[in-house]
Amino acid sequence: MIGYSSKMRLIQLAIALLLLSGTAAPALANDANDPLEGLNRKTYALNEWLDRNILGPVARGWKFITPGIVRSSIQNFDDNLRSPVIVGNDILQWKWRAAGEQVARFSINTTIGILGFRDVAVGWGLEKQFEDTGQTFGVWGIPPGPYIVLPVFGPSNPRDIVGIAGDSILSIYWIFAPWYASFSYRTVDVINDRAVFDEQIESTRAAALDHYVFIRSAYRQRRDALIRDMSAEESEDDLYELDDDLYDFEDDEE
Repeated sequence: MIGYSSKMRLIQLAIALLLLSGTAAPALANDANDPLEGLNRKTYALNEWLDRNILGPVARGWKFITPGIVRSSIQNFDDNLRSPVIVGNDILQWKWRAAGEQVARFSINTTIGILGFRDVAVGWGLEKQFEDTGQTFGVWGIPPGPYIVLPVFGPSNPRDIVGIAGDSILSIYWIFAPWYASFSYRTVDVINDRAVFDEQIESTRAAALDHYVFIRSAYRQRRDALIRDMSAEESEDDLYELDDDLYDFEDDEE
């Protein structure tokens, strides 16, 4: 399984979001920073088994019984709920304009967008933002540390693992519902995300010579790109570098 954190969608769907957004950043092919590769590969194999045998089939069943507008509405709702996390990290990164725009996004989508189920704000020029505490640590200059594959949660590193705690503090889920209600919603959200990105996930499995290496490279490049706030234009050429990693994984292992 690629990784589906209940607190960080970017960790959940690093590779799928990368493919959809075309966002990547240069990586040092000869510096995998993966000293725990043996253990990580075992954890990756466990996650893959869980995804192929449990989450994947459940997600495809969900996709079969729900129309696309329902799946996109759930995504929009979750994006809207993450607004406090995004605003808080915008402020911690001294992005005052971005923080204001996210507040405007939340206000518009919560009201006109009916609690965020519709993303009205994007049509008004207020684009989605992807900010979390792990990114903030990166902006502050804290190094990521070694690559780690977590059971169920998927690809990560020490910096992003600590960042999950920061996101939890900034989150508003616990204000509106008890933990078991929040857990139930997050379960639906994880299944929904897996259904939305099913084709992209399966295509990478079919194409990659070493899927583990591809996910590792994609995760690191995606996180680096987000920390550096790369635009689509800046990252377009770098997407081809990621495609090279897909087929030339041996260089990454040297």
